[in-house]
Order: sequence, then C-alpha cells, then structure tokens
Amino acid sequence: MAVRRNRRTSGPLRPLRQALLRLEKDGAKVIARVRKEAGAFLATRQQRALGELVKRAQRLGTDVERRIRRGRRDFEARAERILADVERRASRAVERLSLATRSDVERLERRVDARLAEIEAKLGGGDAKKSAPGTFLP
Repeated sequence: MAVRRNRRTSGPLRPLRQALLRLEKDGAKVIARVRKEAGAFLATRQQRALGELVKRAQRLGTDVERRIRRGRRDFEARAERILADVERRASRAVERLSLATRSDVERLERRVDARLAEIEAKLGGGDAKKSAPGTFLP
C-alpha cells in the first residue's frame, strides 16, 4: 500500500507556504502594533489638543480678569468724576442761594466769641468771667 503524502506539508511549495504563514503571522503582529501605536498617536494628538484647549482657557481667564480690573478702574474713575461734579454743582447752588456753609458758621462763631470776650473785658475791667463759647451773658 502506498503512503499518501499530504501535498500541503510536502513538495516544492512547502518553503513558500511556510514563508507565507510566517508573513501572515508577522503581518498580524505588525497590524496589532500599528493599531496600538495609532491609538497612542491619537491619544497623544488628543492630549495635545486638550493641552491647547487648557492654554486657551487659561488665556481667556487671564483676559477676563484683566478686563474686569480695567472695567473696575474705569468705573471708579467715572464715579470720582461724577462725585466731584456733584460737589462742585452743590457748592455753586449754595453760593447762589446765599446759604452759609459749615465752615462759614464756624468762622462766625469764632468771631462772635472773640467779640464777646472783648466786650466782657471792657465791661468788667478785665477780670470779668468768661462765658462758655456760643452762650451769651445774662
């Protein structure tokens, strides 16, 4: 009885088949490595994109803070100008109405006190009692 040979495992094409199997296995390994590296590359690319987004957000935050500070300074300066304008207008209105200001009243009180002291000195011969400021002698 004759021994049957398997054509796939023997013959002149055997080395070629083995080479093709090796290439197929190596190709599968290469494809797996490419997939892994592509995933890492995409992850790296995504990380870079995320890093860029974080940088943009930080720059935006800094810009917003700067604008807020500038806006606050402008607002405070505007408020100061408005307050000065109101004070100037109120002062002019008081002058036009001929109303005495606090400093005017205080100055008049000092003058009256000084005159009273002079009168008391003349009437009493120099040793008269001094009255409290803002009060009159009986």
